[in-house]
Amino acid sequence: MTRSGWCRTGSIGLLWGLLAAVAQAQNPPATVSVDAAANRRPIDPRVYGIAFASEADLNALNCPLHRSGGNATTPYNWQINASNRGQDWFFESIGSDSATPGADADDFIQGSRNAGAQPMITIPMVGWVAKLGPNRSKLASFSIAKYGAQTENDWQWFPDAGNGVLTNGQFVQNDPNDANVPADSEFQRGFVQHLVTRWGGAASGGLRYYMLDNEHSLWHGTHRDKHPVGANMEEIRDKMIAYATMIKSEDPAALVVGPEEWGWSGYLFSGYDLQWGDTHGWSNLPDRTAHGGQDYLPWLLAQLRQRENAGGPRLLDVFAVHYYPQGGEFSDDTASAMQLRRNRSTRSLWDPTTSTRRGSRTACS
Repeated sequence: MTRSGWCRTGSIGLLWGLLAAVAQAQNPPATVSVDAAANRRPIDPRVYGIAFASEADLNALNCPLHRSGGNATTPYNWQINASNRGQDWFFESIGSDSATPGADADDFIQGSRNAGAQPMITIPMVGWVAKLGPNRSKLASFSIAKYGAQTENDWQWFPDAGNGVLTNGQFVQNDPNDANVPADSEFQRGFVQHLVTRWGGAASGGLRYYMLDNEHSLWHGTHRDKHPVGANMEEIRDKMIAYATMIKSEDPAALVVGPEEWGWSGYLFSGYDLQWGDTHGWSNLPDRTAHGGQDYLPWLLAQLRQRENAGGPRLLDVFAVHYYPQGGEFSDDTASAMQLRRNRSTRSLWDPTTSTRRGSRTACS
């Protein structure tokens, strides 16, 4: 470095020192106090969970709850360890690798516990469960051989399985017995008894959470092969009472979780009204009108509460609904901004000031 270089560097340092002194004289030191305990809200750890995760993912995310739910659990047949995929995959009844009764549920519970998570198991209420063909072969609710050509089919894995829509656009009116068998609360009592026998009662460390099916107000679409008419308020109330009563009779310490509805429109309108509204418009919804204009889920909770107040047992321990942010989180976008939005979206479950709350309503609300 030349002498002139050193001089220039020294001059710059002297100049910055003078500027800093002037700034300090004009802006005296300020004292900032941070109270980390101010305006704090406890966040229930059970806000955070995941569905059908691997043990590695549960461990990595430290999830306290692990949910066995979704459309495939609605028609789960514990006796033959099989399920119908509903609208998710061409309404096919498919058997799991193991034919052992309840094997899928048992494996799920064991995997959850291995990772330190509480398992949550769905008890079907739709009234039908999957059946299988000879040698555990697949069955189709909308067989092309039986009902004719359809707009889509499972061409790769099971070509006879159609999507239930004829080439003229009409929906197939199928026989639900094609790929399913009737199953009421007494059928599901055997499932609960199996779980209590295998894992013990909730009070002694057994399965704690029993969920009352999945997204009832969408059954007329997701499971239209066996429930083509939208469920009305009374149907879901009566089923929740019947199935919760059965669960409590087998394990009084169990925690019953419901109604597991799908989104904002499922909070406000029954499946019957959602189906009606799609066809006839959204004024004068018949099920809502028949109940004095009441919103669906508040009415349902009030009905359960009235029963409890009249001397009945408590049937619903955890009020659970599904919540789908609508800011593009459910996409293949892996940009940093979207990843941050996904992480931020859970704030709307506990922070009333977050902006994600305003953008999280589902369609048809």
